[in-house]
Amino acid sequence: MRLGRWAARAGSAAAAVAVVAGLVGADLTEALYRALAGNSVGRVIENLLRNDLILVDEAGFAPLDDTGAQLLFRFVSAAYERRSLGVASHWPFDQRGRFLPEHTTAVSLLDRLLHHASVVVTNGDSYRMRQARARGGTTLNKH
Repeated sequence: MRLGRWAARAGSAAAAVAVVAGLVGADLTEALYRALAGNSVGRVIENLLRNDLILVDEAGFAPLDDTGAQLLFRFVSAAYERRSLGVASHWPFDQRGRFLPEHTTAVSLLDRLLHHASVVVTNGDSYRMRQARARGGTTLNKH
């Protein structure tokens, strides 16, 4: 919702009417696990896909077990070529095994995510780390 309001202020009429959902990766996985327990995974996914754009932040922050990876794949597969997905992760593609335990699922999920993707790779400190350094609030070494 915030993205739509920001775009409206910036002058983009198309983005202003878009319905946007923003989720943290762990929250998405938790919602899918709860849906699995309630036999409603399809309904939860379809509700999420009512949004024009779904943004998933911190993907891979916590490793997934096989069930979690399958649920995430099911969501990405359902969204593939139907909805826009934005996914942010600290992990490069070649390290997907750190949070996706099964190779075939990881490859299939990345295949769908990357097929029509515009990939933005960032390097360096986050804005939070830069602000902390500017205040003298961290002694972590810069990479």
